Amino acid sequence: MAFEIGKTIAGYEIVEVVGSSKTGVAYKVKNVFAQRFEVLKLLPKSVQDDEQQVARFLREIKVHARLVHPNIVTFYNAREIEGQLVMTTEFVPGITVAERLEKGPISWRDASRYASHALSALEYAHTSGIVHRGLSSTNLVITPEGIVRLGGFGLAKAATDPQLTAVGTVIGALRYISPEQVKGAPIDARSDIYSLGAVFYEMLTGKLPFSSKGQFEIMLAHVNAAPKHPSDVNPDVPREVGDIAIKALAKEPGQRFQTAQEFRTALDRIGESQGIVAGNAGAAEAAGAPVNGSNASHQPANGVDLVVPADPPPTQPALAAAAHVSSAAADEAEPGGADSFLGDKLFSKVGISIAACLLTFLVGSVVLLALLAVTRP
Repeated sequence: MAFEIGKTIAGYEIVEVVGSSKTGVAYKVKNVFAQRFEVLKLLPKSVQDDEQQVARFLREIKVHARLVHPNIVTFYNAREIEGQLVMTTEFVPGITVAERLEKGPISWRDASRYASHALSALEYAHTSGIVHRGLSSTNLVITPEGIVRLGGFGLAKAATDPQLTAVGTVIGALRYISPEQVKGAPIDARSDIYSLGAVFYEMLTGKLPFSSKGQFEIMLAHVNAAPKHPSDVNPDVPREVGDIAIKALAKEPGQRFQTAQEFRTALDRIGESQGIVAGNAGAAEAAGAPVNGSNASHQPANGVDLVVPADPPPTQPALAAAAHVSSAAADEAEPGGADSFLGDKLFSKVGISIAACLLTFLVGSVVLLALLAVTRP
């Protein structure tokens, strides 16, 4: 039984449907008590007799509730409403990476930053023993502040959770799944590395690494085909940035980045070498504020005006040196400066000393001549 739009049920005003599938419906709702928008996901009565579907829904609740991180959509509550099991999560305003990509490729700087945010979320989840298993461009939301938030934990699994999928069954987002997912082999955190590598590739190029029409051809490509280098698809992508995407998409898990932190470090290193400001720069860019003074170039992305520094920010030693030179130049140019004052004072003392010596010499000479004149026979 679906909820009717406009009705208020158990303290939730149903605003609109934001997603649906055979196993569930997601609504945007307004929590009338907290006065905030949330997402309510419903497990319909039609599948509540399916023990496996109920177990998956309960596992999603348990897994998502454990994850509290700035780059992960926040879990709120789980309960029964009118005999139906529901969960509520944070409603994150913004657009998904998939929606942003409808406009074309994302600049490599922004793509690197978005991927870094997603990797921060994955690093936290993996440290908690959780593998996402369903990562795609549709469950990464870019907020108006330029921050990426990860959701879509319907396939997520903790290492201690029971196996609900039959051995050999393919699970995951087909265009982003790892080769080991295609093979139905056991997977670990490196499978998420591959999936995010596919998303990163798509952000850089505007194209999926493998875009065959048939499902079988796509799965076969994940296992056997080598994607074109991103720099060959989009010449605006630096070679070293494309190399990172290619490494993340390695067929063998042992040849990829072994952790989300290692992947993120590689991106951050590229950012530092290009003078990209990390941390909260994304929020400033999304708000349209220059990150590095007036020396910035504007690049529109995901509906907001992003600002990318045109020049690397000066280092602390450079700033100190510049301050020292400026101070010295000001002292030389300023006639009333400290050096000028000390110089004038020094020259005044020397002049007085010379004058006193001359006066003493003249007086002494006069006295000597007078004595000679008196004592002369």
